[in-house]
Amino acid sequence: MHASLVRVARSVLVTIALTLSLVAPVAAKEPVDPTTLNPPPPAEFNPTCERLGGGIVCGLAFSDPPLFDEPSAIICDGVEILFSQTRSVVGRRFYDGDGNLLKRHFREDLGGTYSNPSTGQVIGWETHATNIHVLSIPGDLASGITSGAGTGRWFELGGATVLVDAGRLVFGPTGLLESHGQHHFDDYFERGDLDALQPICDALD
Repeated sequence: MHASLVRVARSVLVTIALTLSLVAPVAAKEPVDPTTLNPPPPAEFNPTCERLGGGIVCGLAFSDPPLFDEPSAIICDGVEILFSQTRSVVGRRFYDGDGNLLKRHFREDLGGTYSNPSTGQVIGWETHATNIHVLSIPGDLASGITSGAGTGRWFELGGATVLVDAGRLVFGPTGLLESHGQHHFDDYFERGDLDALQPICDALD
């Protein structure tokens, strides 16, 4: 009986050894000092960088300090609307093997309120956007094409939607290249359409 148990135990050990020998070793991740990269991700972005394949990838995550009752430059019946905001960002930066930036990819989530100091009315707002910047010259942030797509919603605190701003924008070194969708804030601030944000004014009246 004892001999049988010994043979069984030896068989189990041999099987385990053979199984382990077939498992490929997992390569250890090689950390990279962010300050050695070109350009380095800002320290306030909390970068964590590592070598991956033939390149380097940095993970980023940060939040901006909240804003409270800041001037919005939106004028409703002669009164400037105030806004509050929170913003959080998660993303990645991709570098080549020499540490030169190739691409930025990040998602930002914003939200807060708009308020009319004259009437005391308040509405909420939230936007979610994904932005991708592909550099044409490695390491040169001023080069390449940036595309952004997302949706913004302004709403009564009870839930009813007041305004939707959504679509896709593409920018190059010389400025805006493409615009798709509804961009009421661009219409108001860049194209001078003072009626573009009238639904916000009406909700805050």
